[in-house]
Amino acid sequence: MSPPLLSVTITAPKQTIAVGEQVQLTTIARNVNGLTIPDAKFTYTASPTSTLNVNASGLVTGVAAGTGTVTATSGSVTSQPFSFTVN
Repeated sequence: MSPPLLSVTITAPKQTIAVGEQVQLTTIARNVNGLTIPDAKFTYTASPTSTLNVNASGLVTGVAAGTGTVTATSGSVTSQPFSFTVN
């Protein structure tokens, strides 16, 4: 049995995007030993969806000017919110 999942971390090449611009998230799950879990599955959530959207593969799209966050969940572990500004 593999060690339990401990953390989910999101990164992106930039945190400020234009309306209609897309940016791909990089999401990493680590176990209690700090090792990456290569086959981890993630569910993404954007808030508010009036400002940005995120698809199932972690592609974020700016919808309207404002600020918003994206979280990723794997199993019962959710990342810290990753902030975006949409211009």
